[in-house]
Amino acid sequence: MNKILALVLVLVFLTGCEITGRVVQEIGGQQTQEEKDQASLEQALAEKDVSICYSIQTQPVREVCFISLARELKDESICNNLLGKTLKNSCKSAII
Repeated sequence: MNKILALVLVLVFLTGCEITGRVVQEIGGQQTQEEKDQASLEQALAEKDVSICYSIQTQPVREVCFISLARELKDESICNNLLGKTLKNSCKSAII
């Protein structure tokens, strides 16, 4: 009886290890929000599409997106999407 109980416990343990390993492996493959935002930034710059910047959730990455496209497209109005007067003015002065 003890041998059967020990065998059942070993099987349960091994099954749990396999499931846990699979879950950890699946979680490890997910992108962080910053990685997703960086990919969106690269896409926005490649396509020169300001609308993609709006989907970026990480504020510093979103700011880089707007500033870069404002310079690239030489369009001061894009700077108005930035938060803060100083950042907006800095963006606009860099377009000249």
